[in-house]
Formats: sequence, structure tokens, C-alpha cells
Amino acid sequence: MPTFIFSKLVRDKIGQMHIDAGHKLTIKNLSGQDLAKALCEKLHEEADKVSSALSRDELIEEIADVQQVLNDLCKLQNINKDTLEDVRMKKESLKGGFTKGVYIDQVHMPVDDEWVAYCRRAPSKYPELTDL
Repeated sequence: MPTFIFSKLVRDKIGQMHIDAGHKLTIKNLSGQDLAKALCEKLHEEADKVSSALSRDELIEEIADVQQVLNDLCKLQNINKDTLEDVRMKKESLKGGFTKGVYIDQVHMPVDDEWVAYCRRAPSKYPELTDL
């Protein structure tokens, strides 16, 4: 019998679907921080699928999966949806959304700018060009 490594969080009913199909599973149930970590990994997996959707229907399916993971992560962490929406709306009001497509390639800053220290604390996120 062929065996495949999944090593990932799946929807709650998927395990039983495999069992019903006659598959043998090695399974564990995650909780607490292990579940939170797996949900974050799942969020990355599902978000990657959004960008590779080939049709509108597929895009809707993948966005729904992302939303499910976000809902479950909020539930696990006791994050109220109203609180989440309040924070989202405040950020949109202050900083805007993403619909205008503003894409920053590089930012040149004065040496004493507070953002220089911020960016230098996350070099993998904000690599600094030194050959200018």
C-alpha cells in the first residue's frame, strides 16, 4: 500500500473521509500553541493557493479557505470578530487599504530617521542596500 507524508493541518472531517475510503492514517490532534502554529502554517499554504487560482470560482474557494483559517485562529486565540473589524477599520482609516496598488520598491531615508532602526531590526524583511 503506497504511503504519503502529509505533515499538515487538515479540515476537521478530512481524516474521517480518508478512513471511510479505507486509508490508514497516522494522526494526532493539536491544541494550544501547537494548533496556533499549525494554523499559521496553514494560512501561508492557503494564501499561496490564492495567487495560483486559475478561475474566479477557484479564487473564491481559496479565499474562503483563507477566511476559514483566520476564523479558526481568531477563535483559538479568543479574538472577537468585532474587535478585529474595529482594528481593521482604524488601520484602513489611518493608512488606507490596498486597492490603489501602491508598491514601494525602495525607500531612501536620512540616517537619523526612526524608520532606519525599525528596518534594520528586520533585515530579512527590509534588506539594506549598501552599495549606493
